[in-house]
Amino acid sequence: MSSAAAAGMKAKKRDYWWTVLAVDPIAVPLAQRFADRRLMTADQATLVSILLAVPIGPAYASGSRAGLIGGAALFYLAFLFDCVDGKVARALGTASHRGEMLDELADAVRRVSASLGLAVYLWRFGTGGSFWLAVAYVVIAFFFADISGETRGEPQTALGGRWSQALARRRLHPTPGTPDIGAIAFIFGPVTGFVVPSLAVGVTMLIAGTLLVLRRRLKKNP
Repeated sequence: MSSAAAAGMKAKKRDYWWTVLAVDPIAVPLAQRFADRRLMTADQATLVSILLAVPIGPAYASGSRAGLIGGAALFYLAFLFDCVDGKVARALGTASHRGEMLDELADAVRRVSASLGLAVYLWRFGTGGSFWLAVAYVVIAFFFADISGETRGEPQTALGGRWSQALARRRLHPTPGTPDIGAIAFIFGPVTGFVVPSLAVGVTMLIAGTLLVLRRRLKKNP
């Protein structure tokens, strides 16, 4: 089996658009290299993700153009290593409860650092209390990730039908998740300068996703 084929087997069977299209093309071969050469364990990759996530907030809060772009780059790299850790764990068969807890910590640190950083940025340079968008984002994101099942395997927001089946063949979920929404709010927004509109879109998508999950749950348990 070729190295590329072996690497492809380490990716999840189905994942979110941002992960599949923008992160996995780098994360999969990187994880395979780490696993093949024993260069980094899954837990070490998670710790790298956490270390990259901490300065995201200060970079955003600086308010400079370089700070916004640098924060977006750090957000991408932190998420990249957060994806690498699971792939290394699956490749080496080292998945553990401790690793899962570290992974959830990495998610939390990345979201909180980015949200607080943008909140400070908007407090200093925004208008009309726009910093509350960043506060609302992190609160709703945690709630959505918890009730949707994103942190526990297969998410509960999936739509059925041909659309879902067609996307499944390309490893894609039919509905966006927090990785996709996070990319809009914390990468696209800071890089383009459309911080407030991107956060507004992110909050709206999170609310819509939350309502969809609750609707599905009510149908299952009338």
